[in-house]
Amino acid sequence: MKKIITLILPISILMIACSSPSTDTQTQVETTPETETTATEESTETATETETTATEENTVMVALASPEEEIPMGDAELILEVKDNTSGESVPVENIEVSSTMPMEGEDPMISKVEIEPTETPGQFKVKTNFGMAGTWNLAATVKDAKYQGENEIVIEVK
Repeated sequence: MKKIITLILPISILMIACSSPSTDTQTQVETTPETETTATEESTETATETETTATEENTVMVALASPEEEIPMGDAELILEVKDNTSGESVPVENIEVSSTMPMEGEDPMISKVEIEPTETPGQFKVKTNFGMAGTWNLAATVKDAKYQGENEIVIEVK
């Protein structure tokens, strides 16, 4: 009997020490209507600043320039072009970031390595990747430039 008490007592103390604190000891911060109004005003000001920064004048998109025909499974070389959203003309940017994924039902998406290098034409980039499986692939492109902003997803059907 003494052995059981000797085992139960330390286990009980350990369980009490490791349990989460009760809600009675936690403190709650009350917000006043003034605080809520100030937070709303700050978020509105931030949103206005963001809208001012990202105007139509410096917003661009990335489009697939080639190939225009079917893209076969395996190694692929694509040309992506950065275009102005309003005029549709090519825009010379320094850098873009591209990722290539294939959504898989019930699983994590398949990811393909992407190599990017600028071409001789300003605003165009050569993208080398490997489409390891036929089906729908998504290229997520983000412009990384101090002057221009933009991102979009290009859906590619690989045969």
